[in-house]
Order: sequence, then C-alpha cells, then structure tokens
Amino acid sequence: MQFSHHVFNSFASTLMLKRKKAGYSKILVDAVREVIPTPLKQVFIQNKLLRKYYFRLRRTIIKPLKTPRVYIRKGISRMEFFDILHQRKVDYVLLRWWHNLPEIPDGEDMDILIKDEHRDLINDLVVFYDNGTGLKCDIYTIAGSKHGCRRGIPYFQANIAHTLINSRVMYRGAYVPAPLPYFAGLAFHALFHKGCNSGLPGFSEKPVDIEHSYTSILDDEAKEQGIEIELTAQGVYKWLKEQNFAPAEDTLSKLVELKPELAMLQESLYSDVRGGEVVVYIVRERLLKDGLIQDFRNFLKDKFHFDVIDVRELSAEEKVTCTLNIRGGKWDKGPYKESGGTPAAFVVAYDYHPCPLTEAEARKQPRMTNRNNPNAKYKFREFVHASIAEGNYNGVHSADNELDAWYYISLLGKEYTSKIESEIELRRARYATRWSLKKVMAAGPIAKEELIVYNGELAVKKTYRVGKERFFQRELFAYKELSNELPFVPPLLASGEGYVIIPFKENILSELPEDKKKQVIASKSAEVRHVIHSMHARGLAYVGFSPDNIIVTPGQAFYCTGFSFLQQYTEYPSSIEQAYEVAGVPATYTGDLPENFDPAKSSFRDVWGSYIGAWENMAALSSSL
Repeated sequence: MQFSHHVFNSFASTLMLKRKKAGYSKILVDAVREVIPTPLKQVFIQNKLLRKYYFRLRRTIIKPLKTPRVYIRKGISRMEFFDILHQRKVDYVLLRWWHNLPEIPDGEDMDILIKDEHRDLINDLVVFYDNGTGLKCDIYTIAGSKHGCRRGIPYFQANIAHTLINSRVMYRGAYVPAPLPYFAGLAFHALFHKGCNSGLPGFSEKPVDIEHSYTSILDDEAKEQGIEIELTAQGVYKWLKEQNFAPAEDTLSKLVELKPELAMLQESLYSDVRGGEVVVYIVRERLLKDGLIQDFRNFLKDKFHFDVIDVRELSAEEKVTCTLNIRGGKWDKGPYKESGGTPAAFVVAYDYHPCPLTEAEARKQPRMTNRNNPNAKYKFREFVHASIAEGNYNGVHSADNELDAWYYISLLGKEYTSKIESEIELRRARYATRWSLKKVMAAGPIAKEELIVYNGELAVKKTYRVGKERFFQRELFAYKELSNELPFVPPLLASGEGYVIIPFKENILSELPEDKKKQVIASKSAEVRHVIHSMHARGLAYVGFSPDNIIVTPGQAFYCTGFSFLQQYTEYPSSIEQAYEVAGVPATYTGDLPENFDPAKSSFRDVWGSYIGAWENMAALSSSL
C-alpha cells in the first residue's frame, strides 16, 4: 500500500473528525493496528496532527500500561461478569459499593480482590484501556502480583486480604465481604489509601479532596455491628492493630512514602546507646535452592565483618508466617528477571560498627539506619548475578532498621527471640564504653581501640569481640606477663571481660611525612632487631610485626603494640634467620593471620627493607640493649 503525504494527511484529518464525534473509534484503532503499514508508522508519528494521539493510543490501547485498572469487555454486563467468575470458580470479593447491586453509585468503579493464582482466569474478560463500556474495575491480588498491587504495594495487609476472601458471602449475585472484614477493609482503605482525604480527624495535614466522608460511613457501620472504635486516624490504626489487620512497620514505611501524613503512625527509630545494630536478612527460596546460604554467611563475615549470630532454615509454618507478615506479603520478581521466591531462611547478624547513610541515601530510604546493611545486600546480589548463569533474581531481603529486625525475629516465637536477645546483649555489654571516651582510634573485625580517661590519665582500651577470645588472651599475656621482662611492651593497667587497658603513649610517627618517618624508624633499627630476638628466644612468633606496630614517643622511647597474632611456634626455628619475622611466614602456616596478610611478602626484607635495610646488614648490631 502506497500513501502520499497529502493522502495520508487527508486520511488523518478524517480519522480525527471521527474521533471528535465518537471518542477512540474503532476506525482509528484499526488504522493504527492494521491499516497503517510498518514503513509509514514513522510518517504517522511525524504528523503533527496525529502524533500526540498516537502515543496516547499506544499507551492505552496498542500497548497499554498494565495496572489494576481494567474494563469489562464489550458484550458482558456487570452481573454476567460475576456469573462467569462463579462458573470458573474464581476466588474474589467485591470490596465496596455493592449494597444496591446490580447497580453501583455513579462514577464508582468495582474494587475487586482476587487470589493471585486466579488472576489469569479472567484475562479474556477485561481490557486495560477504556473501551467505552463504563464498567471499570480495579482488580487487586492478595500479594500484588500480576498487575494487582497498588503503587507497588499489595492493596491490603496479607491477613486482612485472606480474611476478606475466605469469609466472603454471596449478596445479590456477587461475593462481598462478611460484616467484620468489610468494616476492617473500609477502615484500612480510609486510613492508608486515602490518608487525610478520608476525612478522619487526627491528621496534622488538612484534607484537599474528600471524595467520601469515611468518618460517617465507618461510624454507621460500627454502630450497626456494635464495634467500639475511636474514629480518628490513631483510633482506627489502634483497632486494626488489635485485629492483626494493620501493616507491619516495613510496609508502613512504604505507605508513608505515598502518604507522608501517615508518618505519625510509625514507631520512633532508636539505637542502643552502647552501639551496634541488629541486622536480619531474609534468604529467599531460590538462594537456598542454589546452595548459596553459606556463601552469604561467609560474605557477611569476611567482607563486612558482621558477627553472624544465627542461620536458621524456616519450618513450613514459619515460611507461611513470614511470607504473610514481611514486605507486605509481596514476593514477586520485582525488577529482576525471575523471582527469588518466598522466605526460606533467616540470617541474623550483628554489626558492631554501623555506618550512617549519606543525606541523599537517607532521603531515598528514610527508615534505613545503617548503610552497611543495604550495601552488603546489594553486593551479594551482584555476586549471585555474576557467578550463576540464571542468577538474575533477588535472593535476599533485609530489615531496614533494628526495629524491623526485632519484629522479623519475633515472628519466629518468644523462645527464638529470647535466644537472639541474649546473644546481642552479650556483645553490647562487652563493647560498652565504661570510661570517659575521647575518641575511637580504630575499629576492625577483631577489636576496637579507644582513647579513654583512666584514673585521670589518658589510656588506650582495646576491646575484643565475642568469639575473638584467643586474640584477647594473646594481648593480655603480652601486657600482663611480657611487659615485666621486655621494656618495649607497655604495662597492663587493667583488664576485664574481653578488654585490656594500657597507658597511652604519644606516637610521633603518626604525624610525620613518609621520608621523616623512615628516618626515625631507621634510627630504631637496633630496637627492632631486639624485638625479634626477644620473641624468638621465648619461642614466640610476632606474626604481622611491622612499622604499624611501633610507637616512638617525643622523648624517643620505643614501644610495640598489637599482640593479637603473637603465637607459639609449633616447630621452633633453630636460628634467628629462620624466625617468621626474618624469613617470613611459610605458606603452610595454619595459625591466625592478620586480615589481607600475604605470607609471600612477610619477610624482613619485604616489611622493613625500605626503612632499615636487609637483615644481614644488621648483623653487627647487638641483639640486646
């Protein structure tokens, strides 16, 4: 088919005239879908008269945006639609405005809740564009899948959604809610979907557009059913919580993003003054099936230095509970190619050193309190995508904050909650700062160092994490025992459960530029050699001994610190040249090594060569001072 621009424009004008008379006419639709050959579609788009209508048609008819809003197909009446649903055994419930069926109030649509697995059974009965029948519906699914969510969130909290369908009753040819669930559905809709525009008192914002006076509607229904409820925003929320129909905090956070006035219903976030944060990750079915749960555990431990408190696969009952009560019951694939499935396991972790979000991150996720939490989740998702051929799925969900984390944990029962509380309390109690804190000097995967005031003097407190007792015992041994024999080891001032306190020694090396630092360290070569000889003589390997371990005071006093990796030799080197600090740690060594330690680069030449020179060149120095 060949069209000239003149003929095409004339054809377009005719179509537009018909559109003015009959809306989106079948002629125009056919023109877009069938009449216009592919080579002329660009011409169609370029035509100023039709361009804006083409894109509008594309969005609404040719390739419509799929949302809960649909229209019953032509030739099917309202009640015939419900009859077909009954014939097909579709589990649904008509939520509102059903009292005068087969009629509904002018301008209202039919809000229908349907089981997710039944949504496909009605695909042939509805279209996603206005086809002129006037029979518009909003069809929501319980979990929000298959275009059935409201702005990315399931329409109802899962418990109320299941109750609405499971207790439905037949009324004038359609299934409608039983009395109490009907009231609950109305209350939920008024509070969480309409917000201040529901007319409910209690919001700080004033309503802008009150479509219905839900206060009056709910009042009439409450009186009829004998329901005692305070008809304010806070009162409705309290009643819904008592009935187990209110959204969990993680879902409420999403609703607040849509209706900021709901923020007044949120619990205040908190943090324990002793520090740290409880983090809960929900491992979804696909990740567990792919055998990656231990990889995830190790990832949290090795890459982010979290203490993994517990890894727990869920029972069948726990899976159902968590599926319904976490994420608002929404476990679809989201932006990923495939769904990660529903909850399958918990990974409960403790982050000793939470990191605050940037301002931009906080604006995007206002209830997220620790950027280590999402960073770990996103990084592991990247690992899954890169390491598995079909890994394009979300296998891990996390609580946004400690408040949500404890809620997730509570879903597994009081005994489990008590167990986790004990483990967290153990860590917080140990890491608590009991003396006047000047600053945190260092914080790592094994311990933290703090500058404190002890007995009126500056001191350094080193506190070890739970589970790192062997590192603590080495440090305690050095400061308590070796300090009596070796002047370069600071004395112990105090010790307790997992901590040591030693005097603070000002270190001039920390402020010097690299060239000056090398000069000072070179001047202390005899002291460095003495340290190595002293440890070797006692059968000790000072693993990781480096310039970072030494202190040179303004008065030129020389000290060593950092004895967490001080270990006894299993095979004692017969000569000093074979000591680990000189020859390097052998690749076959099975003891503890510092993080990112490379045995191949641990010889004296590798560590000290640029500061002092080769070990052989120091042979003339005395082995003791």
